Amino acid sequence: MELTRANTLLVLDSTSDLSPELRADPNIRVVPLLVHFGNESLRDWEEIHPEQFYPRLQEASKLPTTSQPSAGQFLEVYREARKDFERVYSIHLSAGLSGTVGSASTAADEVPGVVPIDSGSASVGLALLADRLLAMLDQGVEEESFLSYIEDYPERVGFLFMVDTLEYLQKGGRIGRASRIAGSLLNVKPLLTMRQGEVDLYKKVRGERKALSAVQNYFLERTVADKPVLVAVGHGAAPDKVEPLLETLRETGRTIDVRVIGYLGSVIGTYTGPGAIGLFFIQE
Repeated sequence: MELTRANTLLVLDSTSDLSPELRADPNIRVVPLLVHFGNESLRDWEEIHPEQFYPRLQEASKLPTTSQPSAGQFLEVYREARKDFERVYSIHLSAGLSGTVGSASTAADEVPGVVPIDSGSASVGLALLADRLLAMLDQGVEEESFLSYIEDYPERVGFLFMVDTLEYLQKGGRIGRASRIAGSLLNVKPLLTMRQGEVDLYKKVRGERKALSAVQNYFLERTVADKPVLVAVGHGAAPDKVEPLLETLRETGRTIDVRVIGYLGSVIGTYTGPGAIGLFFIQE
């Protein structure tokens, strides 16, 4: 079967931290996760946006918590989508970080034509994946190739996250394999990546300059010179960190095609904290 914009819809969750352009795309629907400040529950990217979230996070006496959408929320979206689309690909935050894809899978069992998928990724990494899938639908693509691209994505995409502190990941229970360095940083800036869907340590460095140098080396190791590199960057209320990061990539001489720049939303920001910046990239 050939997939096109006419017959295929993408369903993402709000942790994809989509740009306004992607969020408004007619072939995308977004199901929100919830952020809880005490007894107050807010829909990520709908009832609370990063501009409101990060100041509130820093002022909070207790860290907020998050929760996944219910199967019922997905079911409603799927049934509505199947009125207009023959195929629905529902692509979500890594199962190592959230049970969201489990809720999606439960709902998908009730609706033929819906394919739930664990992206193995997070945040603007999901946004970058959505950008590439829409480009494929623009051209028309065989379903087997479409699914193969999604399945291979976690191994092909480069991912580094720089956080100012591991406190938020640790308290939120999402620290994964990086737990082995928690509490021992002392002016060390941790560079994090994802392995098998979990947060893991890539390298410990001292200072911003050495961190950017390590990013540059990682970028060179995972790319080749004769193809453009598609890039997505997300930041936790730290827009001043975006351009130095992009300039670090340009200094490699690689051709950079920046597809997404945006905020890390409230759910992701609950675990990364303010000041974090994430880089995702892929070559095709």
